[in-house]
This record gives sequence, structure tokens and C-alpha cells, in this order.
Amino acid sequence: MIQFIIMWQKIGAYFFRGLITLLPALITIWLLWFMFSFLDGILGNFITLLLGHSIPGLGLIVTILLIFLSGYSATHIFGAKLFQLGEEIIYKIPIVKHIYASAKQINDVLFVHKGTEEFRRACLIEYPRKGIWSIGFITSDAAAEIEAKTKEKMINVFIANTPTPATGFLIMVPAKEVILLEMKIDAAFKYVISGGVLKPSDLPNEMPPKKES
Repeated sequence: MIQFIIMWQKIGAYFFRGLITLLPALITIWLLWFMFSFLDGILGNFITLLLGHSIPGLGLIVTILLIFLSGYSATHIFGAKLFQLGEEIIYKIPIVKHIYASAKQINDVLFVHKGTEEFRRACLIEYPRKGIWSIGFITSDAAAEIEAKTKEKMINVFIANTPTPATGFLIMVPAKEVILLEMKIDAAFKYVISGGVLKPSDLPNEMPPKKES
């Protein structure tokens, strides 16, 4: 009986050690498969309808070619005009225009470094509860009615989701509870997207937090 227990303990130890050893590789394979499935599925279903049968990988190849052609076309005047015309059409569609505008705003902040004036400042707030801190982005002062009802200065703060900052939610925080950050808006977004892996490197080692006045 004792030998049986010892044997199972060894088996469990070997299994746990093997899991730890293979886990990084398994995570890498899963992420690559997820990316392949996602990119292949963007146009893969449409291609399947056209051809009548599925060809794994064809949707990924067509998607990559379209991205390349879009980048090539955007560098020329004619292509840029077409994209501008397409955006004008999108902005006329009631619901789609708001989704597209939000996604484009985040994209400009992260990769084009435009539109950062839309977010006044990166900040730190205790959310979703006391003792738990979240990075937020100050957009503006809260509406006058909200300040009147709460009887204090309120700040509109956008909380971006990780790893998709194009989606998030708006919260209204008392100004006295908002701690301003010195990091740049794009650096803060990259910090959120990476789940804290990409840390801003242009900050002083020690800097006392400031609060919104």
C-alpha cells in the first residue's frame, strides 16, 4: 500500500514537472492557432461560400494580401481618396459610425499619434473597488447635471479593456479621487494593451502622484 502511494506521488510529480516544462510551448501553440483561426476566419467563411468547400489557410493568405494592398494603396493619392470616400460613407451609417470612430481614435493614439488631445491625461483611480487601482484616461469634466446632483466636481474617465482598448466603458469619478499620471497617453495605452508588460521607460524613478484639482 505504501509503495502504491509512493508510486502515485512520483507519477503526480512527473506529470506536474512535465506540465510546467511544456506549458510555455503549449501556450505558444494555442496563441498561434488562435491567431491563425481568427485571421483565416475573417474571409475564410466568405471564400467557402464562393468555392463551395473550405480551404484552410486561404482566408489568411487573402487577408494578408488585402492588408498589403491597402497599405500600398494608402500611400498613393488615388488610394487615399478612396479610403477617405469609404470613411465618409461609414460616418453616415447611424450605429456603425460611432463604433468606427471609437476604433479609429484608439488606433490614431496608439500607432499614428494623432488625436491625443481627445484624452486630456492618463490617470490612476481606485476601481472597481477600494484598494484595486486601474489606469484611466480623462476625457472631460462631467456633465453639469451630474455635478449638480452629486454636489462635487466630477471627471469623465474612460477605462480601456485589455487587450482591446478600442472597447471600454465610461465612469464618472470625483476629481479629488483622480490621481494624474505623468506618462504619455500612447505609453499608457500600450501599458494597458500589453497587460502591464510594456512599461513606460521615460518616467522618473520617483515622482509623487498629483491629484486633479
